Amino acid sequence: MPVRPLIGLILAAALAAPAHAQVTQEGCTQLTDTLPALDAPADPRLVLDADHVDLSADGRSRLSGSVQLRQGDKEFTAPALEYDERERLVEIDAPSTFRNRQLLIRAQSAHFDLDDDSGRFEGTEFVLTQRSARGESGHVRIGQDGVARLDDVRYTTCAPGSDAWYLEASAIKLDHEQGLGTARHARLRFFGVPILYAPWFQFPIDDRRRTGLLFPTVGRSDKTGWDLRVPVYFNLAPNYDATLAPRLMSDRGTQIDAEGRYLLRSAEGRLGYEFLGNDRITGERRTYTELVHRGIVGSRLGVDIHYAETSDPAYFEDLGGNVDLSSITHLERSARFTYHAPAAYTVQMLFQDYQTIASNLDPVDDPYRRLPQIRIDALTRNAIWDTRLGAVTEYANFVRPGSVEGQRIDLHPYLRMEKDRIAWFARSQVDFRYTAYELTGTAPGQPSRPDRALPIFSAEYGLRFDRITPSGAPQTLEPRLFYLYVPYEDQSQLPIFDSGEPDFDVTQLFARNRFSGEDRISDANHFAFAVTGRQLDPDSGILRASATIGQLFRFQSPRVRLPDEPPPDRGATDFIAAFDYALSERWGTYWDTQWSPEDADFTRSSVGLRYRSDRRRAELAYRYRANLLEQTDVIVSTPLWNNLSLLGRWRYSLRDRESLDTIASIQYETCCWALRTSYRRYVANTSGERNSGIYLLLELKGLARIGSRPPNLFRTDAVE
Repeated sequence: MPVRPLIGLILAAALAAPAHAQVTQEGCTQLTDTLPALDAPADPRLVLDADHVDLSADGRSRLSGSVQLRQGDKEFTAPALEYDERERLVEIDAPSTFRNRQLLIRAQSAHFDLDDDSGRFEGTEFVLTQRSARGESGHVRIGQDGVARLDDVRYTTCAPGSDAWYLEASAIKLDHEQGLGTARHARLRFFGVPILYAPWFQFPIDDRRRTGLLFPTVGRSDKTGWDLRVPVYFNLAPNYDATLAPRLMSDRGTQIDAEGRYLLRSAEGRLGYEFLGNDRITGERRTYTELVHRGIVGSRLGVDIHYAETSDPAYFEDLGGNVDLSSITHLERSARFTYHAPAAYTVQMLFQDYQTIASNLDPVDDPYRRLPQIRIDALTRNAIWDTRLGAVTEYANFVRPGSVEGQRIDLHPYLRMEKDRIAWFARSQVDFRYTAYELTGTAPGQPSRPDRALPIFSAEYGLRFDRITPSGAPQTLEPRLFYLYVPYEDQSQLPIFDSGEPDFDVTQLFARNRFSGEDRISDANHFAFAVTGRQLDPDSGILRASATIGQLFRFQSPRVRLPDEPPPDRGATDFIAAFDYALSERWGTYWDTQWSPEDADFTRSSVGLRYRSDRRRAELAYRYRANLLEQTDVIVSTPLWNNLSLLGRWRYSLRDRESLDTIASIQYETCCWALRTSYRRYVANTSGERNSGIYLLLELKGLARIGSRPPNLFRTDAVE
């Protein structure tokens, strides 16, 4: 592609951005910040105030000395002015200031008709009060329709005293009713250097959404080469819109990205489609489709639909440009319908399917499709002697080609007693679980209609202690004791459709089944103990420190387990502990760990130190799992000198002795503009292939962002 048209396209799109993409300025004082609010008075009559007034018989008056003229939301201030009462004309031949709700104009001379709210100003400086934009103009004309027309204009959203960027135009029309500005023969200058000429374009002057070009993004990566997106936004209606984004990749070709969004009275959603007709590297046609819909039908029925499909498994690795997308293994297609009767029952129906996009997974590793799954949860509204009766019933049809398939029904009635007082609480529950299957594709000798019936009993007790320390800080201490009994029943004849073993953590100490799903219910005869302590800040009431430690003790080793799972040991399990402490208003630390008394060693740990202030953020994290991973993560965001700052992230695998994700970014930012350049190299797929990207972003605050942002450094998943 020729370079000159490409640059012109980028910069023209930057200036023609619609209003909903407006960039605000924080911490930059504008002229309007120092002015009192201008509210229309209840009395619309003309008010004149001056030190001296000369009246004539023909109705003309000359006012001088701190003159102020006000009518409605219009206000003139000047050292002198002439007012014609018959024609209701205002003439000023001296420096003056005019204000209304949309404009502030400082002019060398002015002529204004109060009857039709029209006028002409010469030699002006102006401020758009709703956008914090300012500029200069040789002439400003305000018509009866309220439209302002400016000639020989210089326009910027930089604060007074800074003209790092500005827009020059031979003429600009400002239509406040439509919220649009129209410029002709415009030149954009950055530090005095012209970087764009546009013969005509429109730009927003308020916050209303507008059809037009959005800010383009530019970047480069090993997978796509140079990557340019030029989105076009369509404001189709107040409750739905669309975006069309041609994407030019130097190594792969031109892709079209389209997205539509809608917001109805009781639903919202979006539909996206990406199309690359001919990938220059693979020679294939590549597409991606996504539909998300959430809403309610009536007052009780909710609908949640999610559909995603791609043309090939390597789509996100090659074109996604994001480590989170490149690491996913399946795309979900599901429709969930939920009927809820408050405090009585809930009915949920789920249809769920997947598309496998991970190249290193065998078909046997794919999740089962649920076609459908129906679940009913019911609980009596009122308690009798603190006891309530409930039931959970589930039907599911599991489908996966080449595997055992079938239907499952699970009946789960229970009786629950619960008391909760200020200083203590007690809960107990008696359950009966009956599960039956209707299977196809079983191995010879395996039953096609296996079933299982189990009683379950659990009890939990807890105390709540609190005190005030000598320093005045509130402290709490909450010990909990949990007992679970489930008799053993051989479940080896049952299939495994959705069962797995989650991580062993504080939540699992009090779980009523150590497996997820319904295909396996572990036998149990154990109790768990945990104690949680908290300390609050006496002044702010925020949580200053919290710590939890717990352990589970098995009276006998569970015999029910998953295939290839080692049997859990009898006796005490590993200790589980979680600790979070705010060292100060800026410093904090956390530690989650699992410690084995038998091995006298940690089997899993996650520890971190974080710092946060108004201008600086840092986080150092470490994560370890025995025989699986050992990683570090360092995140830094800090000013270096004046307006120059550094942002960086480094995720490193100590076990593999290699970097997983490296981001380095240098940013220079003022109240008027910002420039950021970034480099990223990361593991792009499950095969360990790497991708590198270069990001460059120029932000003219209040006007445009040109370039692309690197990924957010400060996600909640600091270490993964």
